[in-house]
Amino acid sequence: MKRPAVTAPLPWDFPTPRTATLDNGLDLLVFDRPGQHLINATLVLDLPLTAEAAGREGVSAILQRCLDEGTLTHPGTDFADELEGCGAVLSGGSSHSAAHLGLEVPSTRFAAALPLFVEAVREPQLASEDVRRHVDLRLAEIAQQEAHPTHRGAIAFRAAVVDDRFRAARPAAGTAQGVGGITAEDVRAHHRAHYGPQRGTLVVAGDFDADPIGLIADAFGGWQQPVTAVDHEIPQPAGARALLIHRPGAVQADVRLGRFGVDRRHPDYSALRLGNFVLGGGFLSRLNRVLREERGYTYGVQLVNTPARSGGLLALHASFRTEVAVDAVVEAYDLLRVDGDRGITAAELADAASFLVGITPLRCATASGIGDQVAALVEAGLPTDFVNTHIADLRRVTPEQATEAVARHLPLDDLTLVVVGDAEMLADPLRAAGVDVDLA
Repeated sequence: MKRPAVTAPLPWDFPTPRTATLDNGLDLLVFDRPGQHLINATLVLDLPLTAEAAGREGVSAILQRCLDEGTLTHPGTDFADELEGCGAVLSGGSSHSAAHLGLEVPSTRFAAALPLFVEAVREPQLASEDVRRHVDLRLAEIAQQEAHPTHRGAIAFRAAVVDDRFRAARPAAGTAQGVGGITAEDVRAHHRAHYGPQRGTLVVAGDFDADPIGLIADAFGGWQQPVTAVDHEIPQPAGARALLIHRPGAVQADVRLGRFGVDRRHPDYSALRLGNFVLGGGFLSRLNRVLREERGYTYGVQLVNTPARSGGLLALHASFRTEVAVDAVVEAYDLLRVDGDRGITAAELADAASFLVGITPLRCATASGIGDQVAALVEAGLPTDFVNTHIADLRRVTPEQATEAVARHLPLDDLTLVVVGDAEMLADPLRAAGVDVDLA
């Protein structure tokens, strides 16, 4: 049997949605996807976390977690029973720039599930006991994250690279200080003030039995709720620093090295994404090849720019055995160098572009994949044709542009280092290696 020949990928474009706006201001993006019989509907509310009341950071997340606990029409477990009868699943969450609620349901039950979806958004029960339970669960989650080196490192890195004047410097789901004071009335007030159709975009994708726009208009048309205006913040970076968070007896050190990143609108976004992939985005990247394969320091290294609506987080992340962590950090700095003959090569760039361009159709092959992609773009304030524009940009980037983007956004003398590990084993060796760490 002969192995089939590898051919060039077929042309592909991100699908174009049908659009509409209901009389109440709700925007619709409808993607007709024949053969996708599991419908995905995602409601994105343009609701940044700057809307949270002072001293109540995390209220948006608590509200989201209570939306499926019952509605005024179907209180308590009646709502869950109705959803289950439709074979439907609700999910949701809050980012720093938006709140979203998702529905997945078989196409044959879409019409039955849609009114339940509207109930969750428009008239959640928000019972005091449900709010209290989710506050307690979030506080337990925070304690668990503080005890887990990966989560603790992620929280500390965000706080270190984003100026603390901005909400983006703190976790989207809030800290113990804010969450602990949240009451049921806080959650209800947040819903009354901010959940209205005029700040919403509903993305639906799948194989519909009938035109869904009419069904959506019937279900959502009665949703009338004025909202309080909220401005998006534009976070600014904090100064570079090195921070060592003591975790006594830890056999591994969780390491993050990077700085404030760029969003999708930045002219360097595509070039930086490719450069990062060459350095630490793929299994055969430079960082993985040396630190994992040659040195055996770690199971894997990632270097990723995670864009937000404005700015982002750009970080190398890995866990290293404590006894080699300092050597790994020193070598990681060196592997980020792209000067002289260390620039991104044409072969490396071609492989990176082939992967990033080629994986996009796979990620958008299902209705939920399209919903996730479009919801992220709506949160960022971008049009759906950004996907095609970005693919074209990836194909145009030169090795020189990728090299320059990495050098510009990862200057070795202006990076923040966060290490979670045994300070007694790491502090002095890090300082001896020239890293002036602060202990936490």
